[in-house]
Amino acid sequence: TALPIFEELFEQLDMMPVEKVEAAEKAKEKERRLYALEKKKEEERLLSEERARRALERARAEPKKQTGKKLVFRSEPPQAKKKQKETSDALDKEQEELQYYFS
Repeated sequence: TALPIFEELFEQLDMMPVEKVEAAEKAKEKERRLYALEKKKEEERLLSEERARRALERARAEPKKQTGKKLVFRSEPPQAKKKQKETSDALDKEQEELQYYFS
């Protein structure tokens, strides 16, 4: 149902003088740009008002008191070297002695 209406409008547009069509398109584009610019300025104004409001709240707020010591980065202590081999050798010798003397 919408297609015949559009076709009719396009036919009327083709019959109109080109200068008038271009002038109307140019006027509409200018109007659209002005509207976009106004909208952008309004958004920027609202954003700056919000920033100012938050800054005022921060200025009026009580200062936060630091409690306790500040955390300081500490490196991990060096890894202790394991004496696995020496202890196993001592255990083996002890086992041999026990077997020699008590068997």
